[in-house]
Order: sequence, then C-alpha cells, then structure tokens
Amino acid sequence: MTYTEIPRSSTAPPRPDPRLWAGIGSVLIFLVGLALTNVIAGGAGPAPVPGMSLPAFAANPTSAAVNALGQALSGIALVVFASGLARTFGGRIAAQLTASGALAGGTLILSAVLMQSLTSPGLTGQPALAVALFNLAFLIGGPAHVVTLAMLLGSAAIAGRRSGRLPHWLSTFGMVASGAGLLAVLNLGSPLLPFAATAYFIPAGRLLGFVRQGLGQRFLEHEETLRHE
Repeated sequence: MTYTEIPRSSTAPPRPDPRLWAGIGSVLIFLVGLALTNVIAGGAGPAPVPGMSLPAFAANPTSAAVNALGQALSGIALVVFASGLARTFGGRIAAQLTASGALAGGTLILSAVLMQSLTSPGLTGQPALAVALFNLAFLIGGPAHVVTLAMLLGSAAIAGRRSGRLPHWLSTFGMVASGAGLLAVLNLGSPLLPFAATAYFIPAGRLLGFVRQGLGQRFLEHEETLRHE
C-alpha cells in the first residue's frame, strides 16, 4: 500500500506576532521592580523627584540595583513590543513605531545605567557629581521616557484607527494617553514652570501608557486570531 502525502497549504494564515506579549511584560517588569525596590528599601526607595531620594541609593545599594535591573529589562521588553507593533501594522508607520520604541526603551535603559552608577563608592566625596547624575537619570527616565512612550502609543493608535485594526474607543484612548504623556515635556521648563503644575504629567502619562499597552496588545492578538479563523 502506498501513501500519498498531501502538501500543506502555503497560504496558511500567520500566527499573531508573539512579540506583542512583550507589551504586558514591559509593564509587569517595571511595576514588580518598583515594588521590590520600595520593599527592600523599607518604603524609602527612589522617588520620582530630583534630589529627594539620593541618599537612598548610598544607603540601599541592593534596592538601587533592583530598581536599575527592573527598568533595564522593562526597556528591553518595550523595544521588542515596538518591533511587534511595526510588523503587525507594517507600511510606512512601521519605521516610526520602531524608532519611537527604540527611544522609549533606550531612555529606560540609560536611566537604569545612570541610577546604578550612583551606588559607586567613588561618588561618596563628590556630592555635586552625584546630584548631577541623579537629576540626569530622572530627566531621562522621567519626562524623556514618557514623551517617547507617548510617541509610540500615539503612532500605534493612529495606525490602528486608519487600518481599522483597533476599535474607535481604543484608538481614541491611545490618543488621549499619548497627549497626556507628551505634556510631560513641560518638566523640562523647570524652574520657569512650577513643579506642582508639571510633575503629575509624568505618572499620568506613564500610567495611561501602561493601560494602553496592555489593552492594545490583548486586542491586537485577539483580533489577529479572529481574522485567521
């Protein structure tokens, strides 16, 4: 008896890009790292305000290391997520998604490197240099990161609306989250602008960005599965 092998169809639908899962991964890693940082430091972990928690790094090097590692891993996952978005949407928006994702992830990684450098014993007698490094790490990991994350999510929201891949409410939410994140750039106007009027755009943009990342990733994966069933 002979068997004839039936060739598989070459037009089999592709699976949803697994890199989209990195969006949720980036959020979870960042939040877990932040929580562990504060637990290890006894509630005195690094604060998002320049100069307020600099002694915490010298007093809690383990906490600072966990904080830096969490930020760096979250940044790497964010770059992977952006590459998944670029492949999912494709077209002319792909380059913009890739570039903004690289910037958003890169700012987190660079901030992590600067934060970790603050635990160096060599900075003990150089308070001015330590403060300068701390402020630079804050600016890169705070407003710079939130603005570039807003660019990534805003680009994804526009691409999702134009292509019909995202529902209207989700793309609108993405644009609102992006707008809030872009306002974090006002922090660079200090001391011309009062801190109380600008500081909240950083946590607001970051939080809305986290929600948008999670919702967008889950919806895109679900939508990809439905399209190919």
